[in-house]
Amino acid sequence: MTEVKKLGDAKNANFPVDDRNAVYHLGVAKGELSSRILTVGDSERALKLKKELLEDVEEEKAHRGFVIHTGKYKGVRVSIVSIGMGTPMMDFLVREGRYVVDGPMAIIRYGTCGSIKDVEVGSLAVAESSILVRRNPDFWHCENNKDHSKCSPYDISKPVQADKELVGLLKNEFESSFKDRKTVVGINASADSFYSSQGRIDPEFDDNNEQLIDTIIEKYDNKVNTLEMETFQLYHLATRSKQPIKAAAATIILANRITQAFLDNNTKVKLEIEGGRACLEALIKINLN
Repeated sequence: MTEVKKLGDAKNANFPVDDRNAVYHLGVAKGELSSRILTVGDSERALKLKKELLEDVEEEKAHRGFVIHTGKYKGVRVSIVSIGMGTPMMDFLVREGRYVVDGPMAIIRYGTCGSIKDVEVGSLAVAESSILVRRNPDFWHCENNKDHSKCSPYDISKPVQADKELVGLLKNEFESSFKDRKTVVGINASADSFYSSQGRIDPEFDDNNEQLIDTIIEKYDNKVNTLEMETFQLYHLATRSKQPIKAAAATIILANRITQAFLDNNTKVKLEIEGGRACLEALIKINLN
């Protein structure tokens, strides 16, 4: 892994960049990130995808946990970026990526998830929209915490839509790539925690989340397919960007929260590569003009 050169002195506390205009967390400046981005959580997955799928690879960029591989897929310049996990890391990618890229962008997230529907592990999911599930600490720490009827332990947002054109391309690529597997399309739920806000029961903590999954299912009429931690932030920021960002997300269903089944690692590795290829196919087909 090639560590990028140490950033210079930041010039602006509001949006820190150094004297060559490299952003503080991604560590890249203008021209060092493609307008077509495939983002994953795991740096090892990003490395596999680079080795298997990219040509004319440029110098790897790694800074503060982010790893960026830029090269060409079928002659089109793309960047594969690993960001780690959670909404803050997606926030860094979208905001700082937007700063260093001129003009329209397309971003696809490809990750893993759990499912809260009767869907077999090893299936694929494409998110038409996403909701945010957020732990509300006031439920435990407000002055009148005995009256819980006035305060919910978890807030569940309204859905934010993906880019319809990019979702359509992604759906088509997945269905043609995985004819022997199911591809489900619907609502994603992104949580601010792997544990409490995804309804995992941890006997060591007071989480008050025993009914959370049932609440999500009921609120959205059993149309929520997946639980993970990043897609909502991507969709939300893409719709709030003043310059166009087309966003979509797909995931491997790694775990089924209803049956407690979990996908074997060998199958996961195969799906990472072939699903990554499908994502890149969608990325290079989207019109950014």
